[in-house]
Amino acid sequence: MPTVIAKYSDYAINSIDYFIDAIEEEINFRDIAGLTNDKIEIIKVTKQHPLVSLMASQLQENRNLDAIRAGILPAISVTPGSPTDEGVTMGQSYKPEIVNDAFIAQLKVFLNKPMKEVIQDVLLTKTQIELISSEYKKSPAGTIRAQVHEWRKNEEINISVWNETPDFDIVMGNVMDSLLADLQVGFVGDDSRISNMKWKPTKGLTNFNFGRVIFGTEYNLTFLNTYNNYTIYSDDVLSGHDLIGTFVGPGEEA
Repeated sequence: MPTVIAKYSDYAINSIDYFIDAIEEEINFRDIAGLTNDKIEIIKVTKQHPLVSLMASQLQENRNLDAIRAGILPAISVTPGSPTDEGVTMGQSYKPEIVNDAFIAQLKVFLNKPMKEVIQDVLLTKTQIELISSEYKKSPAGTIRAQVHEWRKNEEINISVWNETPDFDIVMGNVMDSLLADLQVGFVGDDSRISNMKWKPTKGLTNFNFGRVIFGTEYNLTFLNTYNNYTIYSDDVLSGHDLIGTFVGPGEEA
């Protein structure tokens, strides 16, 4: 039986942060001020729905609602959705890897990054990196291994765009449509980190709950994200064929 040292995961994209960063980057390349006749200069992209921010402003004591509202819209939010498809894991596969100097060097890159940046790429802590590195140093060559389980699953996110006027809503909806098309194909048409991305806009939305009418467009996105689960363990040197069969599941006998 192998001795498990640590487990961690990575993914093609950390969905919410990926889309927030991508939207912010794309908007910076657009002349939003020019498109809105200098009415809009900055558009916030957040993890909190704009209507939630507006509702929260209503609850503040001694509030100046006009000043608070002026700082919220226009706004874009990226929030998680709930995929409706069942059996979301696809294309599962396992492969063994030997933990060597190159493997450890890749892990140590994360030691010099803030945890917020680490989580953008991998669900791994610096304590785990030090543990894996320590075990690797004191173990005979070839006895520290990684079992890598690759899988994909359907993910869903919601993008909300809310504005002060219907004209701004139309402009920002058109910008978002073109932006999502770019993200779908990637810069040169074949380098997107997202598979099977589809989106459905709901346009012409209005809300009357904040002392004025505001105008919005909501996007529902679905796509396939690729994940890897890593189990780092110590064992005798085994062949790749033998290696895959060494793990014992619940209720099984060794």
